[in-house]
Order: sequence, then structure tokens, then C-alpha cells
Amino acid sequence: MEAVSLRDVIGKARRVVLWGIGNEKKGDYGFGAYLAEALMIAVRNPNFLPLNCRGVPESQAGVTVRFAPELLIVAVPLEIGAEPGKPVVAEPQEALEDVPEEFRPQLEVTLRHVSELLPRTKIVVLGCQPKSERTVSEELRNCITSLVLELKKIVD
Repeated sequence: MEAVSLRDVIGKARRVVLWGIGNEKKGDYGFGAYLAEALMIAVRNPNFLPLNCRGVPESQAGVTVRFAPELLIVAVPLEIGAEPGKPVVAEPQEALEDVPEEFRPQLEVTLRHVSELLPRTKIVVLGCQPKSERTVSEELRNCITSLVLELKKIVD
């Protein structure tokens, strides 16, 4: 996994969906859900669709398929042993083993299903190392803020 520019990840994709996966009751483990909620407020581009999946990615599979994105970004906490609050981008096969067990089984099944229905859609994982299960750490807040600002600049 590597630190990659989101501009490079998005590239020329015109239609983008971001799945925010996380458990808001578990501090930093709400990463994806917090990011999706912030992007719903910040970004006004109708071709960029942030969806808060919470811990249930399959809940947004139908919406995603109907939207037919060129790129699906899966924002999820990743337990990679990195410095908390550092975002990373990875291929799903590379990142799934680092997804918390709470989300992994349903995410694997849902990604497989969506990949079959949208074979031309590129899928990437945008992850962030959590620090705390009890509170939202300063590191995670800073990570989300910087990602929202960067994504807004790219897609709006």
C-alpha cells in the first residue's frame, strides 16, 4: 500500500462513487462513514456520489450499480500498523486482509457482486489507520479534513 495522490486515482473518471464504511460508535473505526457524510455536505458535483454505507456496504450496491460509476472508492478503516491518520490507497485484493473483521466478510461479497455487475468500473480502497475505538482522534479528524478538501478540489 502506498500514499498516492487522489488526483492520480480519480484521473479522468467522470462518474465516481465513494462508499463510506465504518462504525461511528467506535471512534476512529467510523472513518469511512465520517468521510462520506462530510463529502455529502462539501461536494456539489452530481457525478460524484458519496454514500454512507456504515457497516453494511451491500445496502448501497443497488444505488451504485444504477449510478454506473467509472470509479468506486471504498473508504474504510485499515489496520495496517501505520501511523494513525495517514491515508493510503490500495487495490482491494491487497487491502481486504487489513479491513477490520467487523466489515470484511460483507465487503468481500459485495465487492465481488458489484465487480460482476460493473466490469468496467475501477475499484480502489482508500484507507486510514485508526488510533482509538473510544473517541475520534485528532489524527483522524485531520485526515478526513484534508481528504475532503482534496476531493472537493478535484471533483467540484
